[in-house]
Amino acid sequence: MAGGTTLRDVTRERFWREQIARQAGSGLTVRGYCRRHRLRESAFYFWRRTLARRGESTAAPAAFVPVMITGELPAVSGGAGESVPTGRIEIVLAGGRQVRLFGRVDRQALADALAVLEGGVGACGGEGQ
Repeated sequence: MAGGTTLRDVTRERFWREQIARQAGSGLTVRGYCRRHRLRESAFYFWRRTLARRGESTAAPAAFVPVMITGELPAVSGGAGESVPTGRIEIVLAGGRQVRLFGRVDRQALADALAVLEGGVGACGGEGQ
């Protein structure tokens, strides 16, 4: 098409927006959702990426969520007389999935893990996971 413009199939886009939103709320992995609904996993990832690039978010808008901060937990022995501070983080994701962390948490590792869980991309970074 002239000027790099392509025709959009509005019906197809609407279908994939609905599928992506349903998967996000289903509690299923992308693979599991696609198998259950007989969708090609590669098409699912293609459309999720394409719609995100267009700025047409299929996810629920970000919202503030309640946070409860509790008092300090006592330190526990880490061996050899070393005292290790304890802590606990609980995160509830879409579809009711939960992440529970105890003790010290590496920020980058947590950010990477949440990106994988929310994005549905396999832990190895491949789309087919």
